[in-house]
Amino acid sequence: MIVFRRVTLMNYFLDKFPPTVEKAVDKLAVDMTFADRTRLANMNEAALIRFHHSYGIFLRSEFRLPGNDPLMRSCMSTVTVKTITPEQASFVILKQLQKRLLAGNTLKVVK
Repeated sequence: MIVFRRVTLMNYFLDKFPPTVEKAVDKLAVDMTFADRTRLANMNEAALIRFHHSYGIFLRSEFRLPGNDPLMRSCMSTVTVKTITPEQASFVILKQLQKRLLAGNTLKVVK
């Protein structure tokens, strides 16, 4: 039996603009190459902050920050703060992506 997913405006919106940090991380992880996952997993805090300067712009645009209020609330609850800027929210998403990659398999750069 073949089941087709009915594409509605709400499904499109939820796929494009995830409402939680977990779903945003899911979406990003699926689209990353092994090399990118390895690179991100092995970044120290300073490198992650530098990387966020450019990748954070992509995250804010991709996930509509600000504007995606459910995702902003999810970012706030992830780090237990009462207010958050879009820049901070994109860093929360990036940091959670790195944590997930590190929690999975240990990814090492082979020279």
